[in-house]
Amino acid sequence: MQLLLLTKVPLYEENFEHQLKQLGNEVYCSSTIVTMLKKNSFDKSFLTQFEGIIFSETLYDVEAYEIIKQIPQGTIKFFRRATEGTNDTEGSTPFDAWIPLNADLERLREILLLAELSSIANKDAAHAQQITVKQKLSDLNLKLKQKEIVYYLIQAGERTVPREEISREIWEKAPTKSVLASLSKVVSKVNEKLGYEFGDEAIQTVWGQGYRLNKKFFDYLDTGHFEDQRTLIR
Repeated sequence: MQLLLLTKVPLYEENFEHQLKQLGNEVYCSSTIVTMLKKNSFDKSFLTQFEGIIFSETLYDVEAYEIIKQIPQGTIKFFRRATEGTNDTEGSTPFDAWIPLNADLERLREILLLAELSSIANKDAAHAQQITVKQKLSDLNLKLKQKEIVYYLIQAGERTVPREEISREIWEKAPTKSVLASLSKVVSKVNEKLGYEFGDEAIQTVWGQGYRLNKKFFDYLDTGHFEDQRTLIR
């Protein structure tokens, strides 16, 4: 696994870091990232390259919790080094696994292996879900830009997405009047194609905030068909 070890005292972690590397893991140990995350002055996209983040016992629980709140949620596993017995409260914490301070090499191997297997299973499930969603989008026979916008809104879930954000992500340009006008045209075309199935907008406009998908669209993704089973307009 690619692991990030967050600590206040890197020198203190030398033996533990050596154990992790003995087991074939790539380890990046840092105290600087801890400081920058606390100040909210760190590019968090850097963290996505890691499969797991280990919080050293040199960090207080409250510090670890505050850092976790800033980390993009995804497939990253969170580990906490602590004394034996701390994991009695495991169910009430954000950590995926606890690493006892006195864990030997075999115990450490077991903890990381279980986490890695769980991560692989989650990635496979997420990948399968992405393929299913894209297949269903293909069934709608939307054009490329229309699919890209719909897929971006699917990933946003129930969140209302600002028009400027969609413009930057889909056109990879600053949200100029011209780009925003193109976005409006694409959204109108999607609603024109799919409006018959929904009875109202597939992409809903929340004035002053942006766009979000009609809940019925998520029902379609879950069931594979619209409730009324009518033929899609091409």
